[in-house]
Parts: sequence; structure tokens; C-alpha cells
Amino acid sequence: MKKFLIPALAVAVIALALWPRLMPSTTDQGTAVARPGGGAAAVRTQRLEPETFESRMTFNGTLMADQSIDIRSELRGKVEQIHFTDSQDVHEGELIVVIESGEVEAELRSLREQLALASTQAERLQSLFKSGSVTASERDDAVSRREVLRAEVERLQVRLAKTRITAPFDGTLGLRHISTGDLIETDTLITTLQTVSDLTVDFSVPERFLRLVQPQTELSLRVAGHEQPFTATVRAIDPRVDIATRTLTVRADVDNTERKLLPGNYARVELVSRNDAALVVPSVAVLQSLDAVSVFTVEDGIAVRHTVQTGHRDETRVEILQGLEPGAEIITSGIQSVRDGQRVNIQRRLDLG
Repeated sequence: MKKFLIPALAVAVIALALWPRLMPSTTDQGTAVARPGGGAAAVRTQRLEPETFESRMTFNGTLMADQSIDIRSELRGKVEQIHFTDSQDVHEGELIVVIESGEVEAELRSLREQLALASTQAERLQSLFKSGSVTASERDDAVSRREVLRAEVERLQVRLAKTRITAPFDGTLGLRHISTGDLIETDTLITTLQTVSDLTVDFSVPERFLRLVQPQTELSLRVAGHEQPFTATVRAIDPRVDIATRTLTVRADVDNTERKLLPGNYARVELVSRNDAALVVPSVAVLQSLDAVSVFTVEDGIAVRHTVQTGHRDETRVEILQGLEPGAEIITSGIQSVRDGQRVNIQRRLDLG
């Protein structure tokens, strides 16, 4: 047993003596790691130069007729004549429906006869008053009756005109909802009238993009069932911001002379913005926090954080509106390990554009 124990102890003592020489010290190891980069973070950069940047924003919109009304009768009565067919084009003033008016016409004839008699009486008493044969009171009563009857005649003439329903503007009629002989009320829908050739589209735009949507701005519309886009021109912008959504409603005119579109169509409104001198950085270079958006640049070998204001973006790039100047060296790789004021080691430079 002693033969084996003594050699084993000798080997253990030799191993302990040689251990510090076999393993590098902690100090030496740390120096070896730090020496190649000198403690600097390895990054890649791109130089920021103005370039052309085109952005495309899409909004949801609904097509509407520029003018659209429901046609109803202002009088209760029986439908005597119908002068239109479904989906017929009409011009302003064109006759659409006639309501039975015999009773109104008879009453009007009676009032006209009374008015003629009252007018004659008033003129006769006026002459007699000048000669002193009648009093002023008698003359005034005759004149008052004449004026009352004249007003009644005018009222019935207006009522008689309402029995003839005409188109208030040029447009296209909808489907017919009545038949000849129907007894209709003032709330009975007869048909609709709308300007199909002239449409508008309403859509909401975030308030921060208001500067890009001004009157006369050209837009592109995409409508289901049509491969080719349509054009629209901004007419007006609602002057009030919706406090719930922080958006403004924009209305644009749509030329529908060929009548390919219909009121009520859903449309995707596309706004294309082009800036020939935009400052654009890769999306990976932008850091987003709860209170700010920032980008790191390299200045004299030191990483510097800049708070920026961003504009449009596409799949890979972001437009910088404020916070950076042309010529800045933007950190695009290794940004997650960089801290403000830290020395960096630039691996490779690529110029934007």
C-alpha cells in the first residue's frame, strides 16, 4: 500500500507547483481581451447625404355623390303621373312626378273670383272716399279684404306648384318607390337623385401629416374591382381636429365622367410625397423610446446620441426632419451596445445613396 501512496503524493505536489505556470493569470487574460480594440465598441457607419426619397401613405375613404337627396312630396296626395324610369338621367327643372291637384285648382279659381270682386270694390270705395261719400274706415276694410285674398291666392299657387315635383339639379335618379294612384305622405320616399358623374371622397389624415395635404394636392384612388387607379384632387380640409383620433377630415373631388365608380364605394386613398433633398437613415439606425426618437453618430471616434424628428418611412428607411445635418456619420450596426460618449471602432464606412 505504501508503494502506491508515496508516488501518488509526489505527483500531486508536482502538479500544484506547476499549476500557476500552466494557466494564464486573470490580469493577463483581461489585457489580452482588451488590447485588440482598446475597449472601443465595434460599429459600422454610413455617411448622411441628401437624396431623393419618395413615400407613399394610404388612407381609408368612402366615395360620395357631390350632391345627393331623397325626393319626397311636400304634400299629402294621390300620385297622378310618373314621368321617370329607374336610373334615368334628368336635368334641373325636369318634371318627375305629378300629385293630384284638382281640389287645389278649384279652390284657387274660387279665390281668384273673390279677389277680382274685392279689387273692384276696393277701387270703387277709393273713388267714393275722395268725393267724401264713404268713410276712411269703409275704404280701408275693402282694401284689407283685397290684400287678404291676394295673399290666399299666392299661397294656393305655391301649393299647386308643389304638386309638380321637379329635379332640383342635374343628376341620375335612383329606383322608383311609388306607383300611379298611390296615396303618399310627406315622408314617403319617391326616389333618389345624385350626381354620379361628380363624386367626392372623404378620408381622415393624422394631424402631423397636414402639411402634405393641401387644396389642389393630387391623390390616387384604388377601388375594388378596378385594376387602374383613379385620380382625385383635394378640395377642402376640415378646420377642426378630431380630439379623439387626432385626425382631420379631408375632402377630394373625383372625376367620374365615365361612371366607373359609384357613390358608397370603398376607396384606398394614396398620397405620394417626393423630397429630392431628404435626409434618410436606415431603419436599424433609429432607436425608439417612450419619450424620444434618437440616432447615434460618430464624432472624433466618440458615439454621440441625437434626438431626432422623423417623417415618412418605407420598409428599410426613415426620413429625418430635424436633429441631423448632412455629412453626419450614422451608426448602423452594433448600435445596441453603444452608449452616449463611448469610444467606438469603425469597421467599415458606406456612403448613403
